Amino acid sequence: VALITDDKMEIIDNEGIDPKALNFLRTGVDRCEVVLQWVQRLIINAVDAEVVPVAAPILSRVFQELSRGIVNIHNVRKIAEIPFPFPYTQMLTMMLLFQTVLTPLLTAAFTPSPIWAFTLTFIV
Repeated sequence: VALITDDKMEIIDNEGIDPKALNFLRTGVDRCEVVLQWVQRLIINAVDAEVVPVAAPILSRVFQELSRGIVNIHNVRKIAEIPFPFPYTQMLTMMLLFQTVLTPLLTAAFTPSPIWAFTLTFIV
């Protein structure tokens, strides 16, 4: 998800990972998906080998949380990759400019007291 050009992140230890797998991960397109699949496979293998004896409801909750995490990553990618429409940005800028200029003028014109005009300018 990181948009930095230097994607060399510090990790704890990669000695237990096969060099082919590291190369595949380095050259892969969607590394988050690959790591998610690896983690899910490791969990299933550990449960099958009875290394991690866990009940089925807890195991399903683990997979549910992993799924929610990858969905959140996809949502962040959508926000980061889809540009904000330029005409909409320009329209919002103009509307804010008009409000900034016109609000003090209209409150000063329609209120009898300068104190009320000052107060309503910051409320509106």
